[in-house]
Amino acid sequence: MTQSKAKMLASLNVTKEARTTAEQDDNTLAELMANPEYLRHSSTIINEALKEGFDVLQLPNGDIVTTGTKTIVNTYVWDEAGNRLDKMRARKAVGSRAKLEEEAAE
Repeated sequence: MTQSKAKMLASLNVTKEARTTAEQDDNTLAELMANPEYLRHSSTIINEALKEGFDVLQLPNGDIVTTGTKTIVNTYVWDEAGNRLDKMRARKAVGSRAKLEEEAAE
């Protein structure tokens, strides 16, 4: 643990147990950051999550937490034969909608 961090914890009247835990966390993270396999795997996960717009939290024990909101788009296509709206996947629905519009134009 750095001296400035130790001084800060002391000034906040943090218990000795909490200071020991903080020191252990620092050592654990330092060991992980020295591990090339951890770095390779964690950087892949972090980069992918950031590309998808997620927030990323890397905990002192090496765990990685990603949070985000996924946009879900549902498309419903009218099925005249069944007199109902069918839920379609986005890619599939575009093709189905185009076919329905072509058929309607004929």
